Amino acid sequence: MDDKLRNQLVYALIRLRRTKLMATYTDIDLTALFVMKSLANNRPEADGNIHLHELQDVLHISKAAVSQIAGNLAKKGYLLREISKENRRKLTITLTPEGREAMQKAEAEFDKMLSEFFVRLGENDSKEMVRLFGRFADIAEELHSSEAG
Repeated sequence: MDDKLRNQLVYALIRLRRTKLMATYTDIDLTALFVMKSLANNRPEADGNIHLHELQDVLHISKAAVSQIAGNLAKKGYLLREISKENRRKLTITLTPEGREAMQKAEAEFDKMLSEFFVRLGENDSKEMVRLFGRFADIAEELHSSEAG
């Protein structure tokens, strides 16, 4: 690989990560927003609730990251942790009303931001960016699974 091209990519990724896309608009970052959206349909004592350990597979993040995000959201009053009355080993995580409101606000801000990206990029570049990000993610997942396996 050409060193100049490698350095340009690394620098662009660092710049993108440094922007902390959602931090300007809300106290919920993008990963926390996806955690909240994944838990949005959970109800106390309901069947089919998503549990924290399942989120690591859904969101492709570590168990420790899921726990840390959930802990931070609970401290902000956005999540409620309840132990099942039927099975004391089962923990149900639900959004509080404040959590639902914060999630909706963060989602609206994220949509607004994405729309601005797409407007500035234009339709063709937006489609190409989505295609390339998808391909980049596919390759990263393949490399990760071959290293882990």
